[in-house]
Amino acid sequence: MLKKQIILAGVATTALLIGSSAYAQTDTSAPAATAQASQSEPTEVVVTGFRKSYADAVKSKRNNIEITDGVSSDGLGRFPDLNVGEALQRVPGVQINREAEGRNATINLRGMPGSYARTTLNGEAFAEPPALDSDSSGPLGAFNSDIFSAFVVEKSPMANAQSGGLSGNIDMQIAPALSRKDGGFAKASYEYNTLGDLGSPAFTVGYNKHLSSNFAMFGTVAYKREKFRRDTLRFNTYSRLEPTITGLSNADFASTYGQYYSADACSSGTFCQSLASALGMTQAAAEAAGYITSTTGSKGNSGAWADSAIRQYSRMNDGTLWTASAGMEWKPNDNTKVGLIGYYSDRDLPKTTQYFLIDAVWDGAGIMTPNGDPVQTSDGRWVYPEVTYTNYPAKSSTRLYSQHQQSKGLMANFDWHNDQWHITAVATKSQGSNSSTETELDLQTNSTTAGNGLTASLNTGLGDLDNFSYSVTPDQRNFLMEDWTTWSASDPENWYTTDKAYTLNISGSESFATNDVTSARFDAERYVSWGPITSIQGGVRLEQNRFKSTGFRNMAYGAQLDNLTADMLINSPTASSFMEGDANISTNWPAIDAEKFIAAVTPVAVYNGGGLTAVGFNIKYTDGAFANYNYTNQNDLTEAYIQAKFETAMNGRRIRGNFGVRYEDTQNKINTLDQVVNFASGDGVGSLDNFAVNSLTNKYHQWLPSAIFAADLTDDLVLRGAYYKTYVRPQARQYSPVSHFYQPILNGSMTTSTLSVYDATVTLGNNKLHPYLADSVDLSLEWYNRPNSVMSLAWFKKKITGRIVATSDPAILCPSDGGGWGYGALSWDGTYCTATELTTASSVTHVNASGAYNLDSPTYVDGIELNIQQNLDFLPGFWKNFGGNFNYAYTTSKSDAIAPFPGISKHAVNLIGYYETTKFGIRAVYNWRSAYDLNANGTYTGGARSVRARGQLDMSASYNLNDRVTISLDGYNLTNSLRYEYENDEAIVRNIDYDGRTYTLTVKTNF
Repeated sequence: MLKKQIILAGVATTALLIGSSAYAQTDTSAPAATAQASQSEPTEVVVTGFRKSYADAVKSKRNNIEITDGVSSDGLGRFPDLNVGEALQRVPGVQINREAEGRNATINLRGMPGSYARTTLNGEAFAEPPALDSDSSGPLGAFNSDIFSAFVVEKSPMANAQSGGLSGNIDMQIAPALSRKDGGFAKASYEYNTLGDLGSPAFTVGYNKHLSSNFAMFGTVAYKREKFRRDTLRFNTYSRLEPTITGLSNADFASTYGQYYSADACSSGTFCQSLASALGMTQAAAEAAGYITSTTGSKGNSGAWADSAIRQYSRMNDGTLWTASAGMEWKPNDNTKVGLIGYYSDRDLPKTTQYFLIDAVWDGAGIMTPNGDPVQTSDGRWVYPEVTYTNYPAKSSTRLYSQHQQSKGLMANFDWHNDQWHITAVATKSQGSNSSTETELDLQTNSTTAGNGLTASLNTGLGDLDNFSYSVTPDQRNFLMEDWTTWSASDPENWYTTDKAYTLNISGSESFATNDVTSARFDAERYVSWGPITSIQGGVRLEQNRFKSTGFRNMAYGAQLDNLTADMLINSPTASSFMEGDANISTNWPAIDAEKFIAAVTPVAVYNGGGLTAVGFNIKYTDGAFANYNYTNQNDLTEAYIQAKFETAMNGRRIRGNFGVRYEDTQNKINTLDQVVNFASGDGVGSLDNFAVNSLTNKYHQWLPSAIFAADLTDDLVLRGAYYKTYVRPQARQYSPVSHFYQPILNGSMTTSTLSVYDATVTLGNNKLHPYLADSVDLSLEWYNRPNSVMSLAWFKKKITGRIVATSDPAILCPSDGGGWGYGALSWDGTYCTATELTTASSVTHVNASGAYNLDSPTYVDGIELNIQQNLDFLPGFWKNFGGNFNYAYTTSKSDAIAPFPGISKHAVNLIGYYETTKFGIRAVYNWRSAYDLNANGTYTGGARSVRARGQLDMSASYNLNDRVTISLDGYNLTNSLRYEYENDEAIVRNIDYDGRTYTLTVKTNF
C-alpha cells in the first residue's frame, strides 16, 4: 500500500535511517550497549504506510546524537511544497528569503544569512550553483526535489562533519541503490499560476533494480517547464521637498512648507533640516528676507517628503529545469559496500524578461507638486502620499534577463567494517555554474525647457495597496522610430535624438560564476572498550575549490539602429493583468520586444579595439560590473580530525556522545584584474589598458574543537548539549578582491564661488580577508510523550568573531602613501580624506573609499526553537486520523560595533495540521515570520529597508485511486499574501511584491 502524504516540517527526516545515506552521527557502539538502549525504549505501536514513516522520523531524532531536523519525500516521490526552500522553511530555525526573485529559494538558517550555512550532498562538499548576490545561499530552486530522498539540517556539526557551516549544514540526500526497493514510478503534474494565467507541465520517471542480491542500480529523470511571474510596485526614492524640486519661489516655498522645517540651524536629529538650508541660503539671509516666521518649524524639523520615483515592474520567468540522478551499489560480502552516485541539474531560463515603467523627478529634471495633507510618520517625517509630476523624465525599460544555473557531479564511496573496524572512503568531482545576462533597453522622454507635456498622478496609499493609484497623461509617451544621431564616449550607454528630446539606452550587466570542487576523504573507526569510550575515529580529507568570476557591462556604441522597425515597440504583456487587477496602475506601458530588437541591432561595430560581452555588445570597462567581477579564487584545503565516541550510564540512565577536534589548513590563491591606471577625463568607456593582473596568496589554518552528549533523563525525556567551533571562509562573490577607482567628479552641493570641491571614488579589493569564526553552545530537551510524537525545546548561542563587514570610514581607509589609487599622497584631516597633491587654494579633492574588513568586535546570535509534533492515533474513531506539528523559532543578534544581521526575523512560526486515512490525506500549513531588516542596495536611495511581517497558507491533498495510482492537489499562498518593504515606518512603503496563487495537480503511478 502506498504511503500517504507526509507532513514533516520541523522533524528529523526518515532518510537518516537509510543505510549509508545517513551521514549524521548515529549510535555505533557495541551490541550490548545497543541492547541496553533498546530495552529503555517505550513500547511502540506498530503502524504502516505514512504513520510508519512518521514514527521512524521521531525514532531517528531520538537515537541520533547531533541536534538535527529535516524534511523528506512524502512517499509519493515528491516534496509537498513548491520548491526545496519552501519545504525547508517548515524546519525550526529556517527562513526562506522571498526577496530572492525567480523562485531561487535561498534561505537563512538560525537567523544568519545563507552564506553562513554549508550545503552538502550525502554529507560531502559539492559545487552547487554559486550565489551571484551578497550574503545569499546557493539557489536551491536550481534542483528538482524529485531526485532527493531527504534534506537534513544539521544544527550541531561535529568534528567529522564538513566544516564551513557556521549556522549549520544543509545536507541534500540521495539514497544509495541497495537501500531502495525494486520497481519504478512515473509522475506527471501541471502547475497553474493565477498571476498571468500561466501553466507549466512537469514529468518524472524513476526505476530501481536489484540485479542480484548484492548489486543494484537506480535512475531518476525529472523535467519541469517553468513559467511564472512576479509583479512589483517599487517606490525607489523619497525626496525632501525644496524649491528646485517643487518649482516654487523661495517665498512661496517658505509659506507653504516652512512649518515642517527647523527655524534654526540643526544641531542634532536624523532628518533635521533648517528652512534656510532647504532654500539654499545662510541663516542670516533667510531671516533678513523674512522667510523665517513664527510658524516656521511649528509642526516639525524633519522637512516635508514625497515619493519622487515610482516603478511598475513585472518579471516573467520562462525556461526549463532538467534534473537527474543515477547510481549503482555493490556488496561483494557482508562487510563491504562500493557505490557510485551521479547527479545533474540544469535550470535554463533564457527568455526571462523584466518590464519596467519608470517615472521619476530626478537629476534636477521635472517638478513634483504634493496634494492633500501630509502624514507624520514614526521617524518624525511629514510624508505626502499624493503627488503630481510634470515635465519629468518618463522611461519604459525592457530587460532580457536570461538566467542559467547548473550543477553536476559524481561521488564514489567505499565502506568496509567488521567487529573491530569501520573504514570508509569517498571521492567526489563536481562543477556548478550560475549566469545572469541582462540586456537593458530603455526609451525615455526627457524633460525640456518648454515642457514635455507629461503629467502623472501618484498616491502611494501609505503602504495600503487598496489605496494606491497611478495615472499618466497623455497616453503615448515614448517612440522607437526616431532619428538616433548622437552618441558620446562620455555617455556610452545612450543614443539621443538631435533635439535631445528622446533617449535610447542600450546597457545591462552580465554576470558569470563557476565553481569546481574536487575532494577525497578517508575515515577509520576502531571500536574499543576503554571505560566509557566505545570507539576512536579519525580521518583525513583533501579538497580543491576553484571559483571563477567574470562580468561585463553593455554599452550602446555600434548598434545597427537603422534596422529598427515600429513593430518592435509593444505594450507590456503584463499591463492588463498586473497584480490581477488589485493595483490601480497606468496600463499604457510601452515595452520593447527585446529578442527582436537585439537580433536587429547586432552584430555591432567594435569600439576602439575593445571586446564584446556575451550577448554581443561592446564592453563598458569603467563600470563596476567589469571592475568588480573578473578574478579567480582558489582554495586548497588539507583537513584532519580525530574524535572519541562514548557511552556510559549514570543512575541507570544512558549518556552517549563524542568529543574531538578538526584541523584545517587553507592555501588561498587569488588572481584579479585590478585597475592600475585612472580612466581619462571624459572617458566613460575605458579599456583593458586600465587594468593588470594581480596575484595574491593567503594562508591560514583553524583548530575546531567539538563535544556533544545525549542523556536519557527518563524513559521518554532526552537532554542534549553541544559545544563546537565553526567558521566560514569569505564568500567568493560577495567580497570581490578587485580594486578600482575613478576620475574625480565635481561636487555641486559643496562647491562655492571661491572653492571647487571634487569627489573621487575608490572600491578596495578585499583580498586579505580571513574566515570568521563562531563558538557555539546548543541545548535541547526532548520529551517523547508517546509513540510517534515529540515535544522539544532547543536553545543556542553563537559568538562570532572576525565577522566581515563593509566600511567607508575614511579614518580607516585613507593611507598616507595614496595606496596606489592614482591620486597621489593622501591626508586625513578628521573629516575628509584629501588628495594633497591635487589640492590648491581654489580646488580640493576628497577621496571616498569603500571596502570590507574583519570586524574586531564580536557579534552574538541567540535563539530558542520549540517543536511540538503529535499523532493523535490514540484517539477513538474519526479523531485518530488527525495529527499535526507546531514549531516556533525566536532569534536575536547584537553587535557592539554595527547593526545586527540583516534578514533576521525575531519570530517565525509553522502551524501544520493533517487528516489521513488509508485512502486519502489532506494537509494545511500556515507559515508566518515577523518583520526583518534589509540593507539598502540596488537602485534604492534612503535608509535600510525592512520587510513587513507576512503569513502564508498552503494546502495539499492526495487520494489513492488504487494500490498503484495516486492523485494529489497542492495549493500555495492560498491567502494571496503580498510582500511589503518599508523604510522606518510602514507608511513609507518601498516595495510591494505580488506572486498570486499557485496550484499543482499531480498523478503518480508505481510499476
